[in-house]
Amino acid sequence: MVRLYVNFQDNVPQYHCTACSACTSTFGKSLCKIKNRGCCFYFPKFNLIDILRMTKTKEGLNTLSKIVHNKGTEIYHYYIHSKGYFDHEGYNKYLETKPSSSNQDYCEENIQDKTMFFRSCPFVQENVGCTLPIKYRTNVCNFFICNEVKKILDTLPLLKEYEEEAAKYSRFNDWQNVGLESILKDLNINLKDNLYECIKILRDIPLEECEFPKLPSLDSYNTLKENA
Repeated sequence: MVRLYVNFQDNVPQYHCTACSACTSTFGKSLCKIKNRGCCFYFPKFNLIDILRMTKTKEGLNTLSKIVHNKGTEIYHYYIHSKGYFDHEGYNKYLETKPSSSNQDYCEENIQDKTMFFRSCPFVQENVGCTLPIKYRTNVCNFFICNEVKKILDTLPLLKEYEEEAAKYSRFNDWQNVGLESILKDLNINLKDNLYECIKILRDIPLEECEFPKLPSLDSYNTLKENA
């Protein structure tokens, strides 16, 4: 049985799926040296609202330091992009050999960007998972639901509500990012040129949380009953 539910850490929501511990999703397949990384092929982008949240606690500041000092991290004016591992050699060999029908499962779901099978987030640890606290992860990480799980649960009307609530939460964060960017622009500072000054400014700005509903859990058992 697959169960999807909302997990909270200090009011920050995360969609947790019980199938992730034994992932068989196309998105979870890794052809690089870092195995069992699940769907953590994404190189996370941390926006101003994410950074503001990290400035509020010692744990958050330590997390921010870990992100900033990651070897592949690039700091832009109003966001931080942390790049991880990419197996260039393996990817080039993959393109040269052209997947046979026996390897066609890696190309399912009309996935155009095959680099995802050769990438790994810098903060994922093999057989452990993400090493960042839930409350400091990006919305992409906390709300991602793979296509395989969606197919299992797609007969349940509540799945659409899960997707809509995630979109609302992301829009609220986008709105806050616009405001925070405006504040930094008015002060003529940015993360790239004035990182620690920006952190100090953000630390003094109140954190406005978006109230996220405690949605009922979704499970494949209910899907089977509806299809019976």
